[in-house]
Amino acid sequence: MENKKYNIKQGYIVREIAGEYIAVPVDSSCGKNIVILNPVSYLLWQELQSEKTFDELLDSILKNYDISKEEAEKDLKDFLLQLDENGLIN
Repeated sequence: MENKKYNIKQGYIVREIAGEYIAVPVDSSCGKNIVILNPVSYLLWQELQSEKTFDELLDSILKNYDISKEEAEKDLKDFLLQLDENGLIN
């Protein structure tokens, strides 16, 4: 998992509405999944605009948030799994 590169599929725009970030598909090939992003998932969404490895994403979380490495790894795995299950990453 650590050597694989991930990136968000093209065709989404992110807008901030009332303090929340929302990713909306603008390309019909992306389906109709609207994604509400919390601050950490917004950071990761931004990072995933270009290809990143698991370790690069993990480093970004650890640099920006006061969280244990173990908790960050678990949360990142869960986030990537959700993105994958919904067809949002390459």
